Order: sequence, then C-alpha cells, then structure tokens
Amino acid sequence: MKNKTLVFRIAKIAEKSYLPRLSCIENNDYNQVIGRTLLDFITQQRPKADIEFEELLQQAEQGTYQPEDPRFGDWGINVNEIWLCPPVAQKGCMAITNENTEYSIDPDSGGEPQQFTFNQYRTVLKFWRECLQMIEGKDLSTIEDFRREMSLPER
Repeated sequence: MKNKTLVFRIAKIAEKSYLPRLSCIENNDYNQVIGRTLLDFITQQRPKADIEFEELLQQAEQGTYQPEDPRFGDWGINVNEIWLCPPVAQKGCMAITNENTEYSIDPDSGGEPQQFTFNQYRTVLKFWRECLQMIEGKDLSTIEDFRREMSLPER
C-alpha cells in the first residue's frame, strides 16, 4: 500500500453540526477500500471496545486465540466484521469486511475482505486518538479547517 495518506479533518455535516472524519486519499481520490473497512471500523469503535479488541488481537498474535467458528467474524461493529485468524485473515493480518459493499465475505457479492496488518491497525488507531485529543473540548465550528495527515504504513 504505497502513497496512501490518512486525513483527519473536521467536517460540517449540517447547519451548526460538525464531526471529526478520517479518510484515506490516494492519487487525489478517496480510497473507498480503506475508508469503508479499516477506517470505518476504527472511527466507530469506542475506547472500552478498543481495549477489549486489543486484548483479543494480542491473543491472536500469541497464537492463543482460537475462533469458535472461523466462518464468522471474531469481532464486529455495525456493518464491519473482523477476522483475526486463517482461513479468512492472512497470518499476521486482520481481514475486514463491510457488508454493505463489495468488501463483503458474502459469496454472492463477489468481493473479498480487506487485509491489514496488526501494525497498520494500531498505527491508524493511535493517529485517530491523537487527533481526537487535539480537538477535545473545543468548539468544532471554530476549528472547521482543522486537518492532520499521515501516511498509511505499508504492510
């Protein structure tokens, strides 16, 4: 994954309503593959769930986690499902789907889950948290042009 830039910004979503957003830009275009899988998953998680997921991730890395049924995701939030073990996830990676897109594991969709390394997940999560801390307690309408960028790490 080369030349992919993560962008954190404050977006105006309605009159006097602002929301932190995380997107991935590649060659001046929105990268839907990363946005609808990894970034959706990260931005929809909540801190307590992040901690629980990290514990599960560590078990998968250490080889102590065994899924009950590998056909089903090990973790999920909204339309995103995450697998941490083969056969769906590659070794050292997490496979993420979005059931409302072609990035689904449903055989009828013809899509494939997206593979991200554990390091990519952790790096993006850290970036997201740092950006949220920078804007914490501020009136988002006064910082509408707030923007931070970083490169998505390669595998």
